[in-house]
This record gives sequence, structure tokens and C-alpha cells, in this order.
Amino acid sequence: MEHQPLISVVIPVWNGAKHIESCLRTVMSQSAADMEIIVVDDGSTDDTWAIISRLAAEDGRIRVIRQENAGVSEARNTALRQCRGRYVRFVDADDALPEGSMEMLVSSMEEQGSDIVFAAYTEVLAGIRSVRNLNGQAETIDRDAFMRRLERLSNSFYYGVLWNKLFRGDVIRDQALRFDPALSWGEDFCFVMDYLAHCQTYTYITEPVYDYIRNPQGAVIRQFFYCFRHPILSMKDRCKVYSAYRRLYQCCGLYDQYKRVLWHYLFRFTLRS
Repeated sequence: MEHQPLISVVIPVWNGAKHIESCLRTVMSQSAADMEIIVVDDGSTDDTWAIISRLAAEDGRIRVIRQENAGVSEARNTALRQCRGRYVRFVDADDALPEGSMEMLVSSMEEQGSDIVFAAYTEVLAGIRSVRNLNGQAETIDRDAFMRRLERLSNSFYYGVLWNKLFRGDVIRDQALRFDPALSWGEDFCFVMDYLAHCQTYTYITEPVYDYIRNPQGAVIRQFFYCFRHPILSMKDRCKVYSAYRRLYQCCGLYDQYKRVLWHYLFRFTLRS
């Protein structure tokens, strides 16, 4: 029988030669050694492929895949089709993992028997480090409590991004969960919402497990300008993202209870973006 790794780490990268090696080395140095690290080069035109190929030769846990440029969603989907791990972790190629990150997430998941773990993270901007922790205490809650909490804070990075969470690999595989390549942004939020529809228990930990290195010219800024340049497409994307949010409550049988307030998400998300 083929060995199942404890964790599959998914890293999409496009023209990431400047950051990918430092990112990968923080993953490679994690104390949770039983990993497969799947790096998908999404049609890079710089030295990304040479760098990740060299690191793969150095560390047998790294698997590298090269594809024509198709966007971050397709790159992640390519990796998900290869994932064998009991758990799945997403990392962006220009960020980093602090020491013990994997171990903290896995320990919490297994000790609590949870379907997903949410954790604090550190935002790094111009060298200034700020811990972001939306939940004040470590705890495990049930679906009803979680859905009440999500409704109040659904527009936050904490819930919408991939990288401060640990996912169960069997849920992703059994439900064939994938990212929507048609979305210009918000694909991570939609994936998280689709995953949450299959959860019953939710664990929070207060230790920072990720260094989010915020780039002043990064994805948030690109999204801001995209909204102004393509207002109709942007509105379609927003509606699609909201539909994923609403669908979660429908799948959980809670839509009638929350339908009068769910639309507030569109307003809060517009302000955030």
C-alpha cells in the first residue's frame, strides 16, 4: 500500500524567483517531517523552475510540476489532483512559515478531532510584524456556534484566506473540491466556504502559524485597481463570491435563519476591498 504523507503542502508560483527559495526553506525546516511539498510552476518566465528543480533534487519531499500559465486557481487545482496527505496546507510563494507551524496545526486538529483549524498569523509590512488573531482563545466549537461567528466576521482575511488553516485531505478528495479559475479574485474565499459546508467541528488556536508578507504592489492592490478598470466583471465576481457564502448557509440548513443578514456581506466586503 502506498504511504500516505501526514501533510500535503500546496505552493503555486509564477515568476517567484525572488522569494520561492526562502519560502520553501521555511517549509522544509518544519518539525513535522512527514510531508509532500507540491510546487506548481504556473508558466514562469524567470528562474523559478531552475530554483525549485534544484531544491527538489536536494529534498525528496518536494514534487515540482510545470504547466502553461493558467492562473493561481488552476495551479492549485493541479496540485490538489496530486495531493495524498491526510491534511492539506496552502502556502503562497512569497510568504513564510514560522518554526513549529505545521506541528501546532496538526496537533490541534488531531487532539480535538476537528474538521478544520483556524490560527493566528503575523502580517509583515515594511519590516513591521503585527500578529492578527481574530479569536481571543483556543477553543473548539460546533457548527451552530461557528456559523453565528462567521456571519459577523465573514469579510475578514482570517476567514477568507487559505494559509492560516489546516484542511482534511479526505474532505477535499471525497467532495472533489476545487478552485474556480473564472474568478479574478475571491477564489480562496469560495474554496473555504465550499469546504466549510462539510465541517461539523471547528478549532481555533492563538499561536501565529504564518508570516503573511504584505507587498504594497501585491494582490490586494491589484484587486483594487481591477475593480475600477473592470467594474462589470468585478461585480460579477462579487456576486459569485457572495453566492458561495450564501450556499454555505443553505447547505447547513441555516439559510432561512440568516437570510435577512447575509446580504450585509456584500456591503462589508465592498468596504474592505
